[in-house]
Amino acid sequence: MPAAMPGGRLLLAAVLLTALNLRAAIAAVGPVLDDVRADLGLSAAAAGLLTTLPVLCFALLAPASAALGRRVGPGAAVLGSMVLLAGAQGLRVLGGSPVLLAGTFLVGAAMTVGNVLLPAVAKGFGRRAGTVTGLYTAALVAGAAAGAAFTAPLAAVLGWRGALAAEGLLAVVAAVVWAGAVRGAADAGPAPATAPSDGSLWRSPVAWAVSAVQALQSTLYFTLTAWLPTLLADRAGTDAATGSLAASVFQVFGIAGSLLVPAVLARRRGQAGLALGVAALWSVPVAGLLVLPGSWPAWAVVGGLAQGAGIAFAVTLVVLRAADGAVAARLSGMSQLVGYGVGAFGPVVVGALSEATGGWTVPLLLLLALGLGLAAAGLVAARPVEVR
Repeated sequence: MPAAMPGGRLLLAAVLLTALNLRAAIAAVGPVLDDVRADLGLSAAAAGLLTTLPVLCFALLAPASAALGRRVGPGAAVLGSMVLLAGAQGLRVLGGSPVLLAGTFLVGAAMTVGNVLLPAVAKGFGRRAGTVTGLYTAALVAGAAAGAAFTAPLAAVLGWRGALAAEGLLAVVAAVVWAGAVRGAADAGPAPATAPSDGSLWRSPVAWAVSAVQALQSTLYFTLTAWLPTLLADRAGTDAATGSLAASVFQVFGIAGSLLVPAVLARRRGQAGLALGVAALWSVPVAGLLVLPGSWPAWAVVGGLAQGAGIAFAVTLVVLRAADGAVAARLSGMSQLVGYGVGAFGPVVVGALSEATGGWTVPLLLLLALGLGLAAAGLVAARPVEVR
């Protein structure tokens, strides 16, 4: 439903509120992870699942989320996902480790629906689709930063269980706004039966290029998110507090980075220059960490801009290359299946390379190569071709 139609502002508010929820529940775990492990006696592997499970859901449940959107409509599906997200965040703190892991899986499933279907909703804003996409990716990054920043203070007052459950209140607000937005909205019903089959997407070079952008961006983001503090400790001799500060700077500047994409798109129609710009933003901090790690504040800032612009670019490509909302949902499902499926293994591969080579030179050279690959995939995905 375009923003010019009645209720368009309410729909935009629903989209932005949903985006705020799509990473916060993951980012909230890190600040209280030590408390969770001490209380529940979790092993390191089980603790790692608290952040890995949602990312695996992003990949494995993406096709099912796209199918759900086709069956009931993207608006109704996202509304249901916000209800599930609110309930899952309350559920996961009510018991021991099995309940926590089961609730975390449901959290990941709920967020996957929003990840996949928001591009289809954004497509309905017509000429404003690119701007709306940039705004909601900024909200997505802001939600992750807020989740990381406010969970520890909340836990000091409410305990880790209360702090994690409180994150669900924002999902309740999003669900209430969605309930108003989908009432009578054109996108609340099932998608048209004439939509192309998923198989046609898997034979499209442009669809594969869009998926490759998502995969390379995700790999770079998750790898630096996981290893930046350790990398700085090894190469720059920083302590734990400094590493935590660098990680926070990296996340916070992602908000500004995500706003770069709609600003550029508002001035020029083509995306080839944007593709090269995003790849360059990623290459600068990786090269900096390789040759001048002591200047880590600059690399953390530029890396933050890169990750914010990268995710905004990846999602915007889905919206711009899809011929309509139904295709946008399918293309989003494909790109996230490929993108998050590949990205989830990035930290594992880089960690193994670091251990095998006894340092970070080879892993950083690999990340530089991924930046070049991102430029190549971005140029193909930026071609003005609609996927039908």
